[in-house]
Amino acid sequence: MNGDEDIEGGWGAIGYNIGELEITRYYASLQRMLDCHSKQRSMQGTKIKYAVAMSGGVDSSTAAAILLNDGYHVVGVTMDIHEHSASAVDGARKICELLRIEHFVLDARFEFKQRVMDVFASYYARGLTPNPCALCNRDIKMSLLFDYAKSLGASKLATGHYAHMSINDGVVRLREAANPKRDQSYFLALVPRQNLKDILFPLSNMRDKDETRRLAKSFGLPNFKQEDSQDICFIPDGNYKSFLRAHYSDLNMFVSGDMKLFQSGKTIGRHCGVANYTVGQRRGLGVSHSSPLYVKEVNPSENEITLCQANELSTLCFEVLDVNWILEMPDSFEAFIKQRSACPKTPALITKITETRISVELLKRPSSPITGGQICVMYDSENIVIGGGIISELK
Repeated sequence: MNGDEDIEGGWGAIGYNIGELEITRYYASLQRMLDCHSKQRSMQGTKIKYAVAMSGGVDSSTAAAILLNDGYHVVGVTMDIHEHSASAVDGARKICELLRIEHFVLDARFEFKQRVMDVFASYYARGLTPNPCALCNRDIKMSLLFDYAKSLGASKLATGHYAHMSINDGVVRLREAANPKRDQSYFLALVPRQNLKDILFPLSNMRDKDETRRLAKSFGLPNFKQEDSQDICFIPDGNYKSFLRAHYSDLNMFVSGDMKLFQSGKTIGRHCGVANYTVGQRRGLGVSHSSPLYVKEVNPSENEITLCQANELSTLCFEVLDVNWILEMPDSFEAFIKQRSACPKTPALITKITETRISVELLKRPSSPITGGQICVMYDSENIVIGGGIISELK
């Protein structure tokens, strides 16, 4: 890419509403960074090569600009993973053109469907509530994309996650980000520590998204105002039930069955398919009762939904499967757990059953119900991630 015309043309192609004065200012910021980058390249010769997982969003774009500004050899890598990926691939390509870095695309549609989408559907068919982002980080982004970045000669893969990581004496420490409200360490707890050693989080010290946007603006990135994505990437409209009906009707998740009361076992209504319910759900139950009712159990084998009152909902003991240990721990220890990304931590006693299976005894009532299929992440008193796994079916 050469000259002002190409850079301004790139912004126009991205489609952001930027006036001429703003284009001039952003171009000047970007040009200063790129000029500095060119001088560093000529002075340093061969540099460390980092690949940045890019989606076209402000977080990954800013992560790439930070590394570029620090003088590293940066390339962008993007995954084509489903039918809605085209805009992300195109957006990432245009940002890479602006930054004058190479951009590579990995076709991972087959693997993503097999390891994320099919698993997502199978969880609902089993009465569980999945966390596809955590599964994607473990099985796709920091596994498949990680290996692809290595094949390009990159020594590390950087992402736009808000988390902090350090390595001391060979020990990986994954810690909450500077701002717990923006923290994404919860979604990274399933990633094996040997992979985490070669992952970078350039946004780890950002206090909030506004700070990231200001930094992106100072770098001349035109997507600094881009809104956060709130939905599951392969279900952009957020309607997971329609997605399951359209693509996984063979799993029979929408067959009507009985709704029963906990304790008495009395049938008080009919449900419209197990995939419509999750543990702790109160709204949309379609039954009337003298007191508010909540979903206590989703039982696909009997095609039943069990409802209970609020004081019968809490579960203080449960098991966690497929545990990934980031830190070495004894057979029994106390820690703080998060059973959902937005929940406050709850103190708990952890006991190893096997190396990949643990029992969790909560030492106080959690702020939200324990839900099978969600990720349970263990933290120490300094907000360092001990490990995480998948909450098993609740009995």
